[in-house]
Amino acid sequence: MENTDPRYVRSRLKLRAAMLEIADEDLEQLTVSAVCEKVGIDRATFYRHFATIDGLVDDTLRSLADESTDRWSATARGTGDQLDESAAILRAYLEQIVKHWALYRWALGPTGSARVIHTVLEEAIRGVAAELILLQGDDEHTQARAWFLGGGLVGGILHWLQTESPEREPAELAQWLLGVSSPLPAIPTTV
Repeated sequence: MENTDPRYVRSRLKLRAAMLEIADEDLEQLTVSAVCEKVGIDRATFYRHFATIDGLVDDTLRSLADESTDRWSATARGTGDQLDESAAILRAYLEQIVKHWALYRWALGPTGSARVIHTVLEEAIRGVAAELILLQGDDEHTQARAWFLGGGLVGGILHWLQTESPEREPAELAQWLLGVSSPLPAIPTTV
């Protein structure tokens, strides 16, 4: 059960904002102490919210991914003609990644956090599954398709993050990712 006390929520939002600000300035300075100093709290308060700095990074990137996934799910109508809307939502998420490029490169890179990668993957799968259910109905293959397509989407983003700065603009990458991630044909029932 998530704590909804207004003070707790405000503190959590301040921690997220401070973490993003520090990470955008100098990722090497991203520590519990630096975040606490930026927010004006003690370490005990930090640890009431998060066990580690990775926990804060995971929570922050999850909240950014949640926003995009929720918008994507709200846009999906099951008609298959929402490509422009889906591309706009994916582009907005990719623009968020560009805004915090160094943090995403670190968090999703080889020295980052498996927890964060799994968080981003879960959100991609959730969005893809919701759209697949609308487009094709829910059957025994829906989750396998969602994992495959969501994994491909995250893989495309991970590939994009391999460079010091984005080689493709978010709008171009969004169109490309959606193009290669279009729904798969029906999976045969006998394999």
